Parts: sequence; structure tokens; C-alpha cells
Amino acid sequence: MRTLTTAPRRSLLVICLASAGWAFSFGVASPLTSLWLKQAGCSDTVIGLNTAVYYGGLALAALGVPRLMRRFGPAASVAGMAVAGLSVAAFPLGDGLVWWFAVRLVNGMAGALSLIPMETYVNRDLPARHRARNFGLYAVALTVGWSLGNGAALELVADFARLAFAVGGAASLLAAVLVRCAFPAVGEQSTNPAKPTALAFRRNFLSFGSAWSQGFLEGGMVAFLSLYLLALGLSEQQTGWLISTTMIGVLLFQVPVAWLADRLGRLPVLLACYGLVAAGLIGLPLAGTSMLLPVWLFVVGACSGAFYPLGLALLGERLPESELDRANAWYLSLECVGSLMGPALMGAARDWAGETAMFVVGEGAVLLVLACWLALRRQQTVADAATAATRRAA
Repeated sequence: MRTLTTAPRRSLLVICLASAGWAFSFGVASPLTSLWLKQAGCSDTVIGLNTAVYYGGLALAALGVPRLMRRFGPAASVAGMAVAGLSVAAFPLGDGLVWWFAVRLVNGMAGALSLIPMETYVNRDLPARHRARNFGLYAVALTVGWSLGNGAALELVADFARLAFAVGGAASLLAAVLVRCAFPAVGEQSTNPAKPTALAFRRNFLSFGSAWSQGFLEGGMVAFLSLYLLALGLSEQQTGWLISTTMIGVLLFQVPVAWLADRLGRLPVLLACYGLVAAGLIGLPLAGTSMLLPVWLFVVGACSGAFYPLGLALLGERLPESELDRANAWYLSLECVGSLMGPALMGAARDWAGETAMFVVGEGAVLLVLACWLALRRQQTVADAATAATRRAA
């Protein structure tokens, strides 16, 4: 059976187009669900918990996806994208917290089944020498889909909110059809794989921590950025255009940063992105509605968006190919844990300390990952020095 590496361009194109369709659906649902709940009288804490339930569904489903991939191949992703589309379209058809939370849970579980196969094929089955570039293009596709969906949702929310949910669902259904009809065949995977090897979480802490911190920021911003901008006095249309045009800048950033990472090293480029995000989270609440607002939105969006593909690429170069599906599942699961915690903590902080408290919470998450990584790195350096001294003494 033909493998993806024999048709890399076609494979990457289908992966990017299908992922963009799923992301459009996600981009529609993200602000619309928050605004729908806000109009129903829900507090920011409830809105944050609803978003957290979505990411909880992602995390719950993620660790079971590798087994489904090995059994069903790309058909697993087809099913995930189809269910994701149906659940987005169904969100406004019911009423009450039980319905809204249950549909978001299902939508999150479907998201795991949609994304993990696509990311595994990029990491494992496409040429390794272009891994960061390929993930950069994948990130661009996700960002394009999300930003277009977000802009469309905020344009339609005032008069056609139910239609917007339906359009978002249709985009993910079309993505499922694309994968079913156009995805190249994947080489057979062993039905009796070798005993799993350790994923070396301590050694790969920055990669896994990048997934968590990116998810933390994404989940919180998805739930509350539009509400924050509206609270500044911007209209719904201005908010939609500001977020969408900022995402254009994010798009332009992803491929160059991936190119730099392939040439200068993925670790130093990833650390530079951490520093810029930390600066941006300080600058955002100070910018108000000045011209610095879109600048800092771009910095935080572009550099935090780079966490995910750079962390995946760094993980891919350090683990054997046979473990990449399992590593990708853990990676997405940890991103979802972050995405679950981000909106819940940011929502509670906003209720307690006001609109800008969300940025303080985000800053803490970024600095926590860096501090833990530095401590583990220091610990490993000391241990290596002690081992070397023992060998010299012997």
C-alpha cells in the first residue's frame, strides 16, 4: 500500500485543507458559544467552564485515538470531523446548561479524533527534514480556518446566529468528505506493535509544556478575548475584524518562524517565542484601544501559536517513529488540559478582579512552564556532572 512519503505534497495539501475546514467550524463555535451563553444570562465562570468542558472532551478522547488510528487509519479522522460538524450545528437547537455542556463535550471528543491523525501523519509519514516547515503550514491552515470562522461568526451573530452555527458545522462535514475522498493511502501499521517505550516526559518537558501553555492561552483567549474587546467599547463587527486581521499577521509569521527553526534550531526559536509572549501579555492590558492593541494581539497570537508546531517538531526529532502516534496523543491531551484550565481560571479571575485579570493568569502560565523547564534542566546538568565525575574517578 502506498505511504504518505511517496505523495508528500498531495498529502500535506489534503491535511491542510481538511484541517482548515475543521478549524473554520471551531472558529465559528468558539465566540458564538460564549456569546450565546452570555445572552442567556450565564456568568463568566459558567462560560469558562463550558469552554473547559470542550477541552476536557478533547483530553478524554485523545489517549484512545492511537488505537483507533491503527485500526481504521484516516477513517478515524473522517468520523471525528463529521461528528464535530454535527455537534456544532446542533448547539443552538437545545436549551439549558445540560444540553450546552453535553454538546460541547461531544464536540471536544470529536476534535481529538479529527486532529491527532492529521498531526501524526505530518510528524511520522512526511519527510523529516521539513518537519518544522510542514507543521508551520499546518498551523497556517488551522489559523486561516479559525480566523475566517471567527470573523464570520461575529458578522452573523447579531441577526443570524443559528445560521452561523449551521455554516460552521457544514465546513467540518466538508472536511470529512475531503479526507474520505482525497487522502492518499497510508502504509500498513503492525497490528502487534512492539512494547511501547518511555516518552521521556522530563527530557521532553519543554515540548509537552509548550502544548499545555499554548492550550492554556488558546482556551482562555477563545473564551474571553472577544468579550474583553467588546468591554473596551468596540462593536461586534470591529471586534471580529480586529481578531481576523490580527490572524492574518499570525499567518504571515508561522512559515518564516518554521523556516528559521529548521535552520537555526527549534529550541532557541521556541524560547524566543516564549519571551515575546511574556512581553505581549504585559503589553496587552496597557494598550487600551490604542494602535498598540493590534500589535500586542499579533505578538501574543503569533508567538503562542508557534508553541504548538515547534513543540511537536522538537518532539518528533527526539522520539522513534513508532512512538509518534502515542506521543502526539499525549501532546494533544496535555494541550487540552491547558485549554481546560485556561478558561476556567481566567473566567474566575475576571469575575474576581476584572477584565484584565485574564492576562495576569496567562503570564503566570507561561512563566511557570519556563521555570519548571529551567529547574529540570539544571537538575539534569548536575546529575550529568556527577555521573561524569564518577566515571573519571573510576
